[in-house]
Amino acid sequence: MHAPAHFLFRTPSIRLVEREALASLPAHTLMRRAAWAAADLVAQRWPEGAIVILCGPGNNGGDGAMLAALLHQAGRCVRVWALPHAAPPPDAAQAWRELPEGLLQPGDPSQLHPEGKPPALIVDALFGIGLSRPLPDQAARWAGWARLTQAPVLALDVPSGLDADTGVAQAASIVATHTLTYIGDKPGLHTRGGGDHAGTVGVADLGLSERLAHHAHGAGRLIQASDCPALFTPRGNDTHKGSYGTLGLIAGAPGMAGAALLAARAALYAGAGKILVGLAEPDSCSLACDPLHPELMLRPAGDLLAQAGSLGVTCWVAGCGMGTGTASHTWLAQLLTRLPGEQPLVLDADALTLLAGDPALATMLVSRHTPAILTPHPREAARLLGTGTDAIQADRIAAAQALAARYRAWVILKGAGTVVSSPTGQWSINGSGNAGLATAGTGDVLAGMLGALLAQGLAVDDAARAGVWLHGAAADELVAQGTGPIGLTAGEIAPAARLLRNRGQSDARRGPGASA
Repeated sequence: MHAPAHFLFRTPSIRLVEREALASLPAHTLMRRAAWAAADLVAQRWPEGAIVILCGPGNNGGDGAMLAALLHQAGRCVRVWALPHAAPPPDAAQAWRELPEGLLQPGDPSQLHPEGKPPALIVDALFGIGLSRPLPDQAARWAGWARLTQAPVLALDVPSGLDADTGVAQAASIVATHTLTYIGDKPGLHTRGGGDHAGTVGVADLGLSERLAHHAHGAGRLIQASDCPALFTPRGNDTHKGSYGTLGLIAGAPGMAGAALLAARAALYAGAGKILVGLAEPDSCSLACDPLHPELMLRPAGDLLAQAGSLGVTCWVAGCGMGTGTASHTWLAQLLTRLPGEQPLVLDADALTLLAGDPALATMLVSRHTPAILTPHPREAARLLGTGTDAIQADRIAAAQALAARYRAWVILKGAGTVVSSPTGQWSINGSGNAGLATAGTGDVLAGMLGALLAQGLAVDDAARAGVWLHGAAADELVAQGTGPIGLTAGEIAPAARLLRNRGQSDARRGPGASA
């Protein structure tokens, strides 16, 4: 059975559900549920040793105080440090009234273990999602101390200093090894600084899952293997190369043939039936064939475009090292106008640079019958929107949505926690991948994989989400095997992706009890 979607909720939706629940439940119910959920996790994950809880002035601090009381009742050694709070909210005030005497400590937590022995666990209950200003100096010092101890850190709701919606992290943000987030999962835990600050993320819905489902219309999704069933559908025996599409690539200007080969090889490993590579050389193709994969058919880009109909090309990728000269501009215009508008199209790298520099090309793109897939990194996204890279990174979800709306395309905004947006603004964040992808050529590999999935008949939305997940999951597979993240190369990703697809198809043949 297909697993239910893992939704991501921005702060306004979480706050709305929280207000509705507070209005209908007995006083302090949600805070007690939050504390019990945290206490259960602590008992399971850190059953022994001393615990330090750092509390802020609001309800997040109240969660920490109520957790401290529960842990104390369970016989745990607990010490609490709190930021000044003159008039805490009602729920937090109740939590502080219930805190047993002797748990609240004066001074600074760095004085607790002068001999250098860290606590078994530090709990961050400073600010959660409520912080809209820089961390106070005292909180920043405590966050720094927590990092220096090298003890595990459990953040309640959101690591303090990390934006729950955007993943933008302040310099002094808490770095957690685990985050227990409340009511619903948040996008900021999975993009930008989320991966570096949130650690392992768990969700405690506090009994509000049904209520939250009523507000899922504008929510995003975390892309996981269960969201990509088309990747793992077993192939029938009564098929041939034509059953899996013919992909045409326009790529590889002089000095950039490697980008073309990386994309083409990735498409080959991802299962495309035939791959025709149009190299963007000025006169003729300098490579007779790919010596590693002679299955790839190489020719000049102009010839491929001219013969596309007779060659049976059904899907296109353009831009990987294509160049931005006059010839490349002409080829891109041909792809956008003269070829059938319903043919799937992936635009990457130099194609995006050309698109950003010519409104006429943008008009051609918008006029196509089938939305294309655009795969910008943040600098390319900034060019396409006429803004700066900092503005893109300040809110990656909003940037991806703006791009998708402007160009009537599916947009894959690459980076830590790649964001995928539909032309109508539906968004997802990829749940796979690691720092090994931060190396030259991985974008070319992604473009080739996307083209291959489209050539095999996946719908544009399925291909966009499945492509980014498979790309990241292949990097995760390599790291799990001991390859990377340092020194992982782009060329290693495609074989790992092939392994994952075939493993998943084998599991699918065995039946619903197997895992993909």
